[in-house]
Amino acid sequence: MQTVKLSEINERSRSDAVGFVQECEDQYAKTIEQVARQVLDAKKPILLLNGPSSSGKTTTARRIEHQLECMGVQTHSISMDDYYYSRHAYVIPTDEEGRMDLESPLCMDLPMLSEHLKQLAVGESIEVPHFDFMTRCRTEERTEIRLGKDEVAVIEGIHSLNDVITGGLKDSSIGIYMAVGSQLQVTPSKLIAPHQLRFIRRAVRDCYFRNSPVSETIDMWRSIRRGERLYVHPYIKNAMAHINTYLPYEDCFLAGILKQWLPGCESLLEQAGLSDVAEVLDQIEQISDKTLIPQNSLMREFIG
Repeated sequence: MQTVKLSEINERSRSDAVGFVQECEDQYAKTIEQVARQVLDAKKPILLLNGPSSSGKTTTARRIEHQLECMGVQTHSISMDDYYYSRHAYVIPTDEEGRMDLESPLCMDLPMLSEHLKQLAVGESIEVPHFDFMTRCRTEERTEIRLGKDEVAVIEGIHSLNDVITGGLKDSSIGIYMAVGSQLQVTPSKLIAPHQLRFIRRAVRDCYFRNSPVSETIDMWRSIRRGERLYVHPYIKNAMAHINTYLPYEDCFLAGILKQWLPGCESLLEQAGLSDVAEVLDQIEQISDKTLIPQNSLMREFIG
């Protein structure tokens, strides 16, 4: 677990925002290159990228694909999100409190995905569905994919390392786990945990791209965390490598965005165990110039 001091983040933001952002992005790029080389050496047709909510799976998948292609490997991208069932087409599972369990693998057509990956591994064609998060339904759109010789299919999603998926792919897949692997030290006795840093990312992204107000994200957070404990953590063992996706400069951009949406959410934050997040936002030095963030940055997944 890496510990990042807020005092150092604030100092770098004030003294050299441009250099700070570039340094973080350069380190992330080096990590991507290292992982891509591991994938290249493994010589397997299926790459499974796993991680909890808002760990940056989509962008990391894209960056690994690009790096592999720079190394001469043709890739094809598949998002597990596209294998969600349409909301009206199944009975939503519930948790112990009777709340909707939208993190459950039962919300996804994992049998279809598992069969698709087996077909890809032996050179057959598949038709990947498309899920629209704004309507929360599958569309009529389909994407045909077939792997050629030495090509790689890159699959990202919170259930990608589930034994339902990996069970039939032991000889043809490689797994990578990614998450925010840093904690933010506010004072010697106060830390913002990795899952709280991921909440900041998710709350901003949900408002911008998933038609979901902050209050809804907060209300879902305990269920999201429960889903991670049940459906993600047990399968980390299936990963060959781990990636820490935290960019130390990121909250200098995210804090100012999230703060404007939190008034009136104090009670919900407390119930979700997120009060510390609201308190620390005012202490983070803000950087407002989004042009400093590269277009291929993981941060673009959350702020556009």
